[in-house]
Amino acid sequence: MIYIVIGLFVFVAVGAFFRQQSRHTQNTPDENVQINPESLDLPDDEEATETDQGFVLSVKPVTDPDMASGATYSAHAPAGEESPYGLSTEPKKKAQASANLLRWCGRSGSIQLDNIAIAGPVVYWSNGECSTPEPSCIDVTLPIEFPKQGDELPADGAESYAAMTPLQRGIYLTWLAGARIQPPLHICYPTLWLYGIERRTIVDKLDLTTCISEAFRLLPLLRWEALSNMLINFITWLAIKVWLPDEELLGFCKRLNRVPEGLLDIIMNSYANSMLPLPSAVAFTVMRTAAKLTRKNDPILQHSDEALQKFTPIYKDLCKGGLILKKPETTLKISYKPANPSISLGKKDNDTVEIPDFFADLSIFKNLVDSWEVFLVANKPKETDINLASIEERPDFESFISTLRPEGSNLPLITTLGKLGKLMKFDTSQNIKLTGKERKAVVDVAQVEGWQIIPDLGVSGREYNWEDKIMFVELAPGTQLTQSYRVASFVLEFLCASIAADEDRVFEPLRQRMNDFFTLTEEDNLRLEAQKPLNLPTQYGPDYYGDFLCAWLSEDERKSLKYLMLDAVSFMPEFGNNPEVNSILCEVMKLREDEEMSAAEFGKNPIDRGSTVLKLMTLLFKNA
Repeated sequence: MIYIVIGLFVFVAVGAFFRQQSRHTQNTPDENVQINPESLDLPDDEEATETDQGFVLSVKPVTDPDMASGATYSAHAPAGEESPYGLSTEPKKKAQASANLLRWCGRSGSIQLDNIAIAGPVVYWSNGECSTPEPSCIDVTLPIEFPKQGDELPADGAESYAAMTPLQRGIYLTWLAGARIQPPLHICYPTLWLYGIERRTIVDKLDLTTCISEAFRLLPLLRWEALSNMLINFITWLAIKVWLPDEELLGFCKRLNRVPEGLLDIIMNSYANSMLPLPSAVAFTVMRTAAKLTRKNDPILQHSDEALQKFTPIYKDLCKGGLILKKPETTLKISYKPANPSISLGKKDNDTVEIPDFFADLSIFKNLVDSWEVFLVANKPKETDINLASIEERPDFESFISTLRPEGSNLPLITTLGKLGKLMKFDTSQNIKLTGKERKAVVDVAQVEGWQIIPDLGVSGREYNWEDKIMFVELAPGTQLTQSYRVASFVLEFLCASIAADEDRVFEPLRQRMNDFFTLTEEDNLRLEAQKPLNLPTQYGPDYYGDFLCAWLSEDERKSLKYLMLDAVSFMPEFGNNPEVNSILCEVMKLREDEEMSAAEFGKNPIDRGSTVLKLMTLLFKNA
């Protein structure tokens, strides 16, 4: 028996020895193949290093070890099975330097130039002049001059990053480093950035979801109509390509006064042939934004939950529960012509998307149009109490504004309620505070003359003194300020008072953050931006707001407001982890500082948090 065991052991050992020899023979490099590091076709910023197992590819830092942490490569980079550089072991007759590659740094990457770090810029960059003609490419070897306080900023633009002056490059990179949350100084900066995401989605066909979300974020900052329309068309085309979820599309449409038919077609297509009625929020958005369904004399309405609530019962009544859609036989072809001059599309590259065209036959919307007309009549703005016919009795606002405003200035006018009261012949000496009737008269007269007064004089429970500062902002006749804007304006004002904000770099991120909580239009953002001189610094302390908030809101409602405000500053290093902000808010709103936030409250997304605050603060703005 022992001999059998010994025999088996020897047999296994000998077999293992021959298998090891066989593998060693297969892994031995061919002696006829010589790898010469000097013959490898490597980019200028690469080097080959020798190890025990041959030569491997390693990347040198371009300007900083962390610079290219998130870089990927354009479709124009040489193809390879495992490396974007296409590393080859075949010797070349003559060593040639590889062209600089067009690199992509997305939302998870970062670039560092000099002393400025740009996190998630969503741009192309290169280490020297790139072989691919891309106007948006950031060549890190070009000189940069970052703007300093007091510098005269250039009023002109440039057609490419390479054509910019060093100061223009510094302004552009500073805007990128600020997460693109501030309005750009010149149209060339957002245009160049848009060129980059066009190439990424159209040429490289990558990061479509990232690019569309970043485009969404940029839109409210643009004050140039042509560029805004171009960006809306890009978003429309890309939304169809990725079939963005209906709720995200609807949220985007709520921010626009006019929506391309393609976007509305996509939203309605989800309900066609389903026998499910078109939801009232979709029907409201279609009627509010579809150019083919509205009449010339219809007012341009902005989205508001209050208006939607008034429209819903009318819509469901006249449409018998809701509009039932059938998928139309006609289709609409959607294509996008890139603005980027370096992208040329051939016939094969013309990426056209075909979707159902619901607007080819407008008769299907008859009941919906009827319900909209009834809604407009029922919610026509009430006539002001002021007798507009008696022109001679109205205060001379034109002279009032021109006298107080510096000559040649078009900035918002800052004055006091007392000066305006004297113009309107109020006896401001009898009482230091305004009565409710006086406040209403001030607001009504200003609106008739085409002006909005900031801060909002219609907040219930809030006291206003004749010595308080106010601001005049131009307001188009018939404009109705939405509840979303009014609440956002109040929250922004309260926030600035609570953190003692006194710098633009603090105010601007907070202003932009309001868009994450509330549905605000481009005009709403401009109004919020205009109130900056009143909020930096604010004329009231945080306890001023706490006094009337405690009188009007329950403890749970004040908690919800506090959570939103803490959420709003959470991304700012100096305030996000500062317990003093929480202490101030708890003190002025009479809340327990040590109370833990519930799991449900902690997990709320910003838009839900904003919706909660919007509902609870409706009571404060009942004098709208």
